[in-house]
Amino acid sequence: MSGRYAFSLPDPQPRDGWFRVGTVDVTTTVLVTALGAVSMVLYAIDPQIVANGVFVPELVREGEIWRLLLWPLVNLPGFWELLGLVVFWYFGRFVEDEIGKVPQAVLLAAMAVVPALVVTLVNVANNPPLDVLTRWTTSSFSLNLFGLAMLCVFCADKPNAPFFFNIPAWVVALVLVALDVLQILAVRGWADLVLLAVVVCVGIFGAHQRGVASELTFIPRFGFLTGGPPSPYGQPATTRQPRKRRGGHRKGRSGHASSAGRATGTVVTGPWSGPSGGATPLEHAELDSLLDIIAEKGIDALTPQERRRLDELRQRLRDS
Repeated sequence: MSGRYAFSLPDPQPRDGWFRVGTVDVTTTVLVTALGAVSMVLYAIDPQIVANGVFVPELVREGEIWRLLLWPLVNLPGFWELLGLVVFWYFGRFVEDEIGKVPQAVLLAAMAVVPALVVTLVNVANNPPLDVLTRWTTSSFSLNLFGLAMLCVFCADKPNAPFFFNIPAWVVALVLVALDVLQILAVRGWADLVLLAVVVCVGIFGAHQRGVASELTFIPRFGFLTGGPPSPYGQPATTRQPRKRRGGHRKGRSGHASSAGRATGTVVTGPWSGPSGGATPLEHAELDSLLDIIAEKGIDALTPQERRRLDELRQRLRDS
């Protein structure tokens, strides 16, 4: 009974931050969340400071194009705004673990700019204005929408992950999106509806380019967005170029095996390729490449995907 209503999610992976503050790795997700929290304080000091970042299509057309990017960082003090920050941070870190800090930064920028640009160019507006006290028909801000989008990306990648009461993740995402859509339709917020749809679609599409939600095969992948060809191990292949060896010979057991194979003209088998299910010669070569990077630049030079692959290969060797 103790685990019947447990909220279960995969264990977080080691963080690959831009820098560290004490023991905290400041990743892209952490940095954006912190900026959202800072905006709450700035609003209390002077509301006009953060108002300059709110997305208003009319003002964008007048040349204030920075609003296309900054609107998610504008968060007003309040419980729901704070909850939005927590949801974004919680699910955003899982997405960033899969795709890396730089792709996460690019993805979040695209999730801000592309939907806002669509609303501006199509000239769709809320009717009547959601806030009758303002003279703008459309104004959007806060990380709440990004939090919902990160939840959708996570659920697209792990649709059956159990949430509270063992409800599958995809059901939770579907219900939350449906509630948001119904609320927007009730006030005829057409611009907000377009913004919601495009933010979620850009989030899932962009994350899919980096190997997330790989089961969504109907979504096309483009080589210039993936950063490399799809990896046979389920993660995007690294764009790191293999290091040239000075002596031209491989080190380690797999290197000796390949040398022996060239000398005899036959494929040399070993305990790694037997029926016990251990590592294959290809995996030995992959492990050698990762160890070379660590020897040359240190383990921090590995990407999150490479660290996970290193752990997998080590486990395979231990099991063989």
